[in-house]
Amino acid sequence: MRRFDAEALRPFVHGAGALVTGARGGLSPRRLPQWASGQLDDPYFALMERCANGVGLRFGTTARRVVLRLATTTVEVDGGTAPRPASVAVLVDGERAGLAPLPLGDVVHLTDQYAVRGVDRREPSAVGIDLGDSATDGAVVGLLLPHDCAVELLGLDADGEVSAVPHDDRFRWTHYGSSISHGLEAPSPDLTWPAQVAIQQRWRLRNLAFGGNALLDPFMARVIGDAPADLITLKVGINLVNADAMRYRVLVPALHGFLDTIRERQAKTPLVLLTAVSCPAHERAPGPTVMAGGVAVAARRGIEPDPGALTLEDTRQALQRVYDQRKKDDPRLHLVDGRRLLGPEDVDLLHDGLHPTADGLTLIAGRFTDALHAHGVALVPPTTARGATPEGRDGTGAPSIDSKNRSHYGF
Repeated sequence: MRRFDAEALRPFVHGAGALVTGARGGLSPRRLPQWASGQLDDPYFALMERCANGVGLRFGTTARRVVLRLATTTVEVDGGTAPRPASVAVLVDGERAGLAPLPLGDVVHLTDQYAVRGVDRREPSAVGIDLGDSATDGAVVGLLLPHDCAVELLGLDADGEVSAVPHDDRFRWTHYGSSISHGLEAPSPDLTWPAQVAIQQRWRLRNLAFGGNALLDPFMARVIGDAPADLITLKVGINLVNADAMRYRVLVPALHGFLDTIRERQAKTPLVLLTAVSCPAHERAPGPTVMAGGVAVAARRGIEPDPGALTLEDTRQALQRVYDQRKKDDPRLHLVDGRRLLGPEDVDLLHDGLHPTADGLTLIAGRFTDALHAHGVALVPPTTARGATPEGRDGTGAPSIDSKNRSHYGF
């Protein structure tokens, strides 16, 4: 049995923006480089950024069995649902090959203000994964890490050869979005809607969807621009309303600035603006969003009439306005109405009036590429452009990643 410690796993990790040392001395993937996550001191954002959504291990192997050693950390917020055990999705040569359930790991108990009030610690997991004869000729194995908790990688054991995949020429997709794209409702990491699309299309996904936090933060535009991509999609709208974070006056220039930053780094990559999917509570009512009886509703606002407050209809109009202003000078910019993915006729698939059920996530995944095709979005990288990568923040042409290895993008 060959044994790899945590440090030896660095070349296998994909989809992370940073690999930091965890509490047990292992590697803890973060989805953003540390310079970026350090620009927002918000506990809920920190929870979402630590979820290993879209992060995984990818390696070539002749092993019939591997054992992944890892620790997970889940949070339980007062008044919220009880934490559930996570799982690792197994891919062999790009195809789904099974699911490896994990026992419940550490649980951090938080107040409703996200202050820590206690921690239940448990032993790390060692999950055995049988690959059978599928790997005997040297398969490429992917282990997609849990999308709904933090992970610390402690090591990998294998009964055969294991090596880094030397070249990955898959179509590279960077997606930015809200909780709907984060997909905490998905029962496993391969069933968020972006993961379903990436697996079906055999794309290399960088998932930059953070529940509650698609708020056009400037550092996110820099991270997106620094990640080499053949397609960038930005799903914008619902969190701006949920948080009552902007007025129409602010949204339009903020979105222009977000796009400007990305285009300064990747001028020719196809870029798709996706408006919000349907959400009955906020189509014509501004935020903030509150929960009443487990259903998302618009808060009763105790202020004077506020014509600049954003509804979902307003956000769609703002995205249309920005698109119309830029499309002549940016022919690779596209706009897709999110209601093509989940529309008014599909709202029974929103389990709380806001978040899709597992079936709703699958519906979105099934409609996504058709919607892109209908808008003429190029889903095959130009052969002449594939070798060119955008210049990173360090000026080397490589993506900025807080790690000794600069290849941890996509899965």
